[in-house]
Amino acid sequence: MFKLLRFAGRREKLTPAKRVRDFQSRIECLKNGEPVEVQGFLLLRQPPHAPKDALYYILSPLSPYELKKAGLRTYLVLKITEKSPIKAKFKSGEYVKVRGIIDSYPYGNLRMVHVESLEGADYSNYWLEYEDMALSKRELEDLFMKTIYANYDLEKSIIYSLFASPIIVGAKKSWGEGITFSVFKDQPKVILSVWEAVRYLLSLFPGELHLKRDIKEAFIEPELDLDFVLFDPNNTGLRYYVPHSRKILSKEIPAPNWAIKHFKNKNAVFLTPKKYSLLSPDDPLAYSSETPFILNEPVGYERNRELEELIPNVIITIFKERERMASLSAGDEVMQKFRDRFERWIMRNRHEYGEKFDALRLKGMVFETNTRYLLSAHILGSIGRFEGKIDTGIIHDVLVINQEILDLWMNELPEKVILEAVETYERYISGDKRANTALSIFMDLEATSIDGTVTREEFYRALLEYGFKEAYAKEVMERLIAEGHLYEPFVGKLKMIKPG
Repeated sequence: MFKLLRFAGRREKLTPAKRVRDFQSRIECLKNGEPVEVQGFLLLRQPPHAPKDALYYILSPLSPYELKKAGLRTYLVLKITEKSPIKAKFKSGEYVKVRGIIDSYPYGNLRMVHVESLEGADYSNYWLEYEDMALSKRELEDLFMKTIYANYDLEKSIIYSLFASPIIVGAKKSWGEGITFSVFKDQPKVILSVWEAVRYLLSLFPGELHLKRDIKEAFIEPELDLDFVLFDPNNTGLRYYVPHSRKILSKEIPAPNWAIKHFKNKNAVFLTPKKYSLLSPDDPLAYSSETPFILNEPVGYERNRELEELIPNVIITIFKERERMASLSAGDEVMQKFRDRFERWIMRNRHEYGEKFDALRLKGMVFETNTRYLLSAHILGSIGRFEGKIDTGIIHDVLVINQEILDLWMNELPEKVILEAVETYERYISGDKRANTALSIFMDLEATSIDGTVTREEFYRALLEYGFKEAYAKEVMERLIAEGHLYEPFVGKLKMIKPG
């Protein structure tokens, strides 16, 4: 069926009704007494006329969010005895896997399972059950490009952000999969246009994928005359956040206080435009954003009925690629290639922008060396998920995005602000030109170090490659340590001491 629809140029949509029909077909074809294994959402209310010989609860094939909106619903009764092993949190709405023997419920036309085991299941399986309905890269791109109207890199960055990012194994910052997509401008019209666009996108996603404080949902089932309090079943860690009101867009970090810890630890995808009074290179939102764009023109968006109908297919695609690429490691060949290209990108921009660029790479600044490298690795991972692979072309795309963002910041930052940053940088570095050069070389190495340290041997080899004589290379290393620019947290490893 999927292949026929694709051949005809149409994509089958995953709907709650399809899930219900598939679930019913599977259950109805089983004969009483046959073994069954099924996954669904546990509802802790007894079905009508439940006998007293055991615990009787209900299983739904639909998530809490879809259950509330569905026009067609079906349920399975679970009979649980003291012989039924339970390995679940036992909350209404929890996604579980049930094994047992199928039977008929004594009242009505419901089917029942004599539960032999019940255990918690991964919410991602709910979507991966239909992974054959995932969209292609071309289909995804087409859907979003018909919805958001902005410059190409901005449009693509929004799409990449939805895929979150693989965890960077061994990184000094213990981040989750979250990504921060941010847009800056001092014009309310521009910022509101971005906010309205990303708010529309988030509204299409099921409530279980929203980052929110209250994770309970109330639900009434009129057919069974039962009411439920449903808890959030999402145990995957993948969630999305957009500021809930325009008032919050001028905050230092446009998020409520309870969400700040999720922002700092990257435990959610934040789509956060921000209106500023004065653009600053040490802005905390920009510092933590993979893509801190400065936008000069409003973006446009329009409601896309096709996207709205295919959102379940979009989510399937995200979970499918998320499972395929769960993490990245510094030891991977592709990460080494990325590190080499990133170092060359730094050298090229230092040559072009000079001390202005170096000033923005100090601690706490928007292009702080190691943090910006890790943020760029996050972009690399999210693009890799979208594309289905990571190659030299994707490495190039990441650096193109970085370059656009850097050029925007260099052009948009007030001259007075840049000069103040340069003065801070000049106070920090040594007056010896050769020592300054050595420190810059160290900054390049540190920028692409996953754990933020550089070995003595690595620094020494880099100095020799740059043209330092052996004796002076060793001398300048010790001098930078003695003057307090570098220190040795572990034997043989060096780290930069930065102001602030």
